[in-house]
Amino acid sequence: MQQVTLGKPESFERLPAEVTVEGREYYLTRHEGAYVLLSRRCPHAGYTVEVEGGELFCPLHGWTFDMESGQCLNVKSAALASYKVAVCDGVLVAELEER
Repeated sequence: MQQVTLGKPESFERLPAEVTVEGREYYLTRHEGAYVLLSRRCPHAGYTVEVEGGELFCPLHGWTFDMESGQCLNVKSAALASYKVAVCDGVLVAELEER
């Protein structure tokens, strides 16, 4: 795992917040009181997931995802890839897979 600094929590006023790390796109959100980084790549066909109507939405095939957990609302066995985010010394730090 690779640790990546995202910034101070107060710099993310609205969640989900779009975050780019090493050219990969994510959403920073909170789930069950903890910060989480969700991939913006749909697990079905790899299309970019957007925010629409209070949900995360893949416009390619219409899959929708829970805004906090990334769980797919159409296919219960699917979910956006998620990564833990910790607050360390007042800064958000994500644990991402190595490229």
